[in-house]
Amino acid sequence: MKALITLTLMLSLLNSHATEEYQAWKEARLSALQQPHGWLSLVAMEWLYSGKNTLGSAEDNDIQLNHGPDYIGHFTLKSDKSVYFTPVPGVDIQANGQAVDETIQVFADLEEPETTVFNVDSYEFYVIERHKKAVRIKDSQAETRLNFKGLDYYPEQKSYRVWADFMPYQPAKIIQTVNVLGQLYDEPSPGRLEFELMGQNFSIDAFDGGDSYYLVFGDKTNGRTTYGPGRFLYSDGLVNEQGKVLLDFNKAYNPPCAFTAYSTCTLPPLQNRLNIAIEAGEKKYGDSTY
Repeated sequence: MKALITLTLMLSLLNSHATEEYQAWKEARLSALQQPHGWLSLVAMEWLYSGKNTLGSAEDNDIQLNHGPDYIGHFTLKSDKSVYFTPVPGVDIQANGQAVDETIQVFADLEEPETTVFNVDSYEFYVIERHKKAVRIKDSQAETRLNFKGLDYYPEQKSYRVWADFMPYQPAKIIQTVNVLGQLYDEPSPGRLEFELMGQNFSIDAFDGGDSYYLVFGDKTNGRTTYGPGRFLYSDGLVNEQGKVLLDFNKAYNPPCAFTAYSTCTLPPLQNRLNIAIEAGEKKYGDSTY
């Protein structure tokens, strides 16, 4: 009897810890979205064209902002695909925390060294590489941020916290993915995760998430109670000594495209579309039709 009581207490403590950790994860998720220049502040993605691309709130700019200085400066896209930025004299603009008062070279998000991030007025903007180069613009005064409707989740359920077998690909398997713009990318997958959920066997190809695995998946709730194109999930750490990876579908969350039309989210590859309704994690945002 004493052993049974001890086991019950241990399980209770484990479940309590999982709940506390899950609440902390939800709070961190909400905080990140609501940052002044988080995903809710994304207001534009403007492709750069060869030569001069002017930026500011005046109507004659190539990239027109909703407010702020009439003329901020211009990006120059050269024939070798390098990018430079030249500020308008007297404009108060910074790049990576340093004042910009002359022409500088600009590095995109997938380039080395670090991405060049500009700040002016309530804006943050930087160049991204999506087969071609564009300027991604965030505004802390964006209506999508100021009028944020909050996040809605399914109730936490421990049945959606499962251990998966990690089946490594050696070498890494190249998976062709597509984003919401219809652009194709080759992404390396370090391995496949095989698991049982609701009495059924499933597998998902994982991507490299640094200190965890990054999953892009779809299920039968998509378009009904969850975001139509699919959701994202990071595993709880990497594969352990037993060859197992912990997946907590309570932490499935919406990609940025659920909140803004200016993101470039990856869509789930066909093999990651699961024939089951995963009623866990983040639900459809607000009154979205997707």
